[in-house]
Amino acid sequence: MKKKVLAILLCLALALFMVACGGDKSTAPGNNDGSNNVNNDGGNETVVEDKDTLNIAITADDGTLAIEYMTSGTYSAMAVVMEQLWDVDEDGNVIYVLAEKVEQPTDSEMIVHLRKDVKFSNGNPLTAEDVLFSIDLYKQAGATGQPRTQTIDQEKTTAIDDHTVHIVMPAPNVAHWQILSQFFVYDKESYNPDTVSTKPIGTGPYMVKEYVPNSVLKLERNENYWGQKPDFKYLNFQVLNEPAQRVNALDTGIVDISPIAIEDSDYVKGLPNFHLNERLTGYYMGLSFNFGVKSFFHKNPDARRAFVHAVDPEVIKNVVYLGKAVIMHAAVPDICFDYEDRFNNMDDTYKIGYNPDYARQLAEKSGLSGQTISMITNGSAEQTKAAEIVQSMLKEINVTVEIRSYDPATAWQMAYDPDADHDCGILSGITPNRVVGDLLLNGVRYSPTLTIPGFFENNEEYLARAPLAMSTLDEAERSEILYDLLGQYERNVLSFALVNPYNYTAFSKVIDPSSIRFSVGTGFIRFQDLKKAK
Repeated sequence: MKKKVLAILLCLALALFMVACGGDKSTAPGNNDGSNNVNNDGGNETVVEDKDTLNIAITADDGTLAIEYMTSGTYSAMAVVMEQLWDVDEDGNVIYVLAEKVEQPTDSEMIVHLRKDVKFSNGNPLTAEDVLFSIDLYKQAGATGQPRTQTIDQEKTTAIDDHTVHIVMPAPNVAHWQILSQFFVYDKESYNPDTVSTKPIGTGPYMVKEYVPNSVLKLERNENYWGQKPDFKYLNFQVLNEPAQRVNALDTGIVDISPIAIEDSDYVKGLPNFHLNERLTGYYMGLSFNFGVKSFFHKNPDARRAFVHAVDPEVIKNVVYLGKAVIMHAAVPDICFDYEDRFNNMDDTYKIGYNPDYARQLAEKSGLSGQTISMITNGSAEQTKAAEIVQSMLKEINVTVEIRSYDPATAWQMAYDPDADHDCGILSGITPNRVVGDLLLNGVRYSPTLTIPGFFENNEEYLARAPLAMSTLDEAERSEILYDLLGQYERNVLSFALVNPYNYTAFSKVIDPSSIRFSVGTGFIRFQDLKKAK
């Protein structure tokens, strides 16, 4: 179960483009400084039409609207049908939604005061019992739902009265605000497991009008919404899997918002009727190693170092991502809320970086030279291309790389299977909550091999301290813990981060660019914030 939970955490954050701690916990709902990097160099001046419908392209659909089982695609769309206690934006600001006020009597307790004027779309009032009922649903959902409520001690969490919930955590957690921003509340009275997958009932500003799995999802504005009504009356989501489909849909005016592949970003930037948003999301590419007994890298850190120093991230950046990425200098992205400059180039794996002569020496020393190594990918074009580049580079140190491609789910399962018969893989990494400690804790404790006593240098001491990376609230103290653990993680080459690519989203100029804000909770746009351009 543990490895399934981690896999879903990783997949959720990956498919949604990603989730960490920090930030101002008192930001007023709807506050936006308009700081998104939106390019307005689309060319000719255009006349903005007034319209009531936004058509939105998405890349995937879960085949259900039961949000506790969703991990991608329409998940961000459902965040305007269902609502959380609060959301967190990518600047770390907390946006209160169903919660009106939160008190923290201790580091592991919250008194959440619910808004008293909230009703579900069926007219039922929101109560504390709905929150408790929803917590139970997520816990029952297991590997898909559980991560969204993992910082809640269900047995100790209670309703104080109809509009007050006493949330108890098993331990303090710096990512608690981000994790609960993925927790959406159901109406206990009307919840029906037979209809929730197509007609969920929420408190949000939109309601489901039509849903055709893996095709379209149409939402209409909830005219009885308790809060400020959104500008656009209808949101129509269309599943367009292929990048070329999405560009064509923009070109022909079929969609107003769409994720854009890197290779299409320059073209879309030139379209006169669109803005192009560029951002780093924390989704990165790296190298993973199989630590099982069938792997050549089992208890062989010098072989792992040889492999790392033989790979040039600059080539991955320029060939796979057309230069639209940043080289990473640590095992985690520097956009984490608690990242520090001193984390850059801490260990020789990053400080030395690409050095084929040194890699050749290590390959000879470790016995890697002359070996045939199997490398897995998730079958995507990006990972396949990167694997081919790595394959070519490893030839330079007399190592043959055999590439094996699988579907994403199988690739993730193999990455955490101690009996898997492969040596390494291309890693699609994330920081689920934009916290450095996520990787340092979860990346090790869910591995069935890294947790074996003595598997890597001082791993028992590491595993004992790793939970402190998430439970230590004092920033100075946690900083030292992160520094020590990150150094130990990198010295043992438990994974190696290569590049963090930019993410692109096109927005029609019918949308006010200053209203565009992204959610850590869903990893995509806060559609309820979008305003019509004046």
